[in-house]
Amino acid sequence: MKTFQEFLFESDKGQRTSMKEFEKLIQKFLPYVFKELKIKSIPPLHFANGKGGLSVKDVPGITIVKDSEFSASKGTFAQTSKNNRIVLNVENRHPIDALRTLAHELIHYHQHTSGVYGTGETGSKTENEASARASIIMRNFDFSHPNVFKLPPL
Repeated sequence: MKTFQEFLFESDKGQRTSMKEFEKLIQKFLPYVFKELKIKSIPPLHFANGKGGLSVKDVPGITIVKDSEFSASKGTFAQTSKNNRIVLNVENRHPIDALRTLAHELIHYHQHTSGVYGTGETGSKTENEASARASIIMRNFDFSHPNVFKLPPL
């Protein structure tokens, strides 16, 4: 029996969405999310391979990493610190999934800049809000960018 990851990647014929392509997609996505959330300032954006992305200081900003150990060590695909540093791991993920996670973390960023801090626990008010709003943002973004579904995994 195939693992879920084997099933997911069997149709991509070994192709991958490059980080350069993903960066272009993010440049379209971020203004869309900021408009939806009414975020006025854009946090700095960094791209890094491997552990280099985790060594960035805990300052406001978004760090996109491809690090196979990140999710295993953190137990999650992304995190937003109290200092509003978002780290998003995109290793072996579909761009749509990575963007939805980024939207979720940007909602936490918006919560933090509004003075709302949660526990991060599943089912908490802030987590439920971030999950629900990220799904709505992605659904609307997907309607205007249907070709993203055709991209292979990162």
